[in-house]
Amino acid sequence: MSQFIDNLLNQAREFLHKITKGSQTYLLLYTYALIALPFFVFHEWHLPAHYIAALAVFALITGLLLTYGTLYAIQEYWNNPYHPLIEIIVGVIFLFSLWLSEVFHFRAGKVFFFFIAVFLLLIRTLKIDFYAKLCLAAILIMANGLLSFRALQGMEILSSYILFKNKFDFEELDLNSWKQNGDSYWNENLKIGFKLTEEFSFYQPKDLSLEQKTGAGQIAGLIASSDIDPNQYPFIRMFYFPSYIPFDKSLAAKEVGEYLKIQVSRQEIEDVQEISPEEKALPNIGSGYWTFYDSLRPRYAKTGFVLLETPTGDKILMHITENLEKGKTHEPGIESVLSSFRFGDFTEGNE
Repeated sequence: MSQFIDNLLNQAREFLHKITKGSQTYLLLYTYALIALPFFVFHEWHLPAHYIAALAVFALITGLLLTYGTLYAIQEYWNNPYHPLIEIIVGVIFLFSLWLSEVFHFRAGKVFFFFIAVFLLLIRTLKIDFYAKLCLAAILIMANGLLSFRALQGMEILSSYILFKNKFDFEELDLNSWKQNGDSYWNENLKIGFKLTEEFSFYQPKDLSLEQKTGAGQIAGLIASSDIDPNQYPFIRMFYFPSYIPFDKSLAAKEVGEYLKIQVSRQEIEDVQEISPEEKALPNIGSGYWTFYDSLRPRYAKTGFVLLETPTGDKILMHITENLEKGKTHEPGIESVLSSFRFGDFTEGNE
């Protein structure tokens, strides 16, 4: 038995030496691929098989290229410490990875960068070789991780958007034609309008990112409590369906439920529980709500939908995310916006 194990290990060593050609770089790249690929597949498990395969391959190739570049730069700097060109390139890559990851949007991120920059300048000025090499390797590995994650995240957002968009085939309207009159908004194509209080802002479809547009139907606009960040809730995303597309309460619940599953798989939310409050803020043909724990903003919140039908027979799916108000269907701001919705022709009364 012992001889069998020894022979097996020897064959494994020979095979490993053959495929890596004795190179430590190739060995590290193969190790990275073996560890990363199962993680990528598991991370995208909520998507259809062909999406999983495409995303996993894309993420793996991106990661391998970044890892190879990282190892090459570390090796060159190790042999030629304080090389200005290498330091400039690494610095630019590090700054780009922090910017792309939106680290500078937060005060803690700016403070983190300040201390890192001061420490690196100190090491560079004192010319402590070992720590200079170690620091360059550390920030390259950090940049590699951030860029790999953002690349995977970007492809995941794109694939989720395409996945929902391709479910319903219909001719889209130009829904960037909202007219504003003071605090009132009206869309002639949809024949709907609403009023906003001072705490809310309205975003036209052209002002939204792919992630904010992701959902069943064609995005018609977004009402948010922030004039800077549309993702800050409470907010209402509106999706349009033409009259010839059969879309009812059960289908709306299914589509919103699938969207929540994607958020759970991204570890953005957890502990999703369905509730069934009666929607009384405005006439509707169906609604559904869930509570969830927001992992990004540690608190419990609520999300759900209200399905409306316009006088022309078109449907509007209103996807609502808001703070959880115990004993109330909606928090006051959302209640006020929903009750202000009007349907029909554009008249002074609808302004």
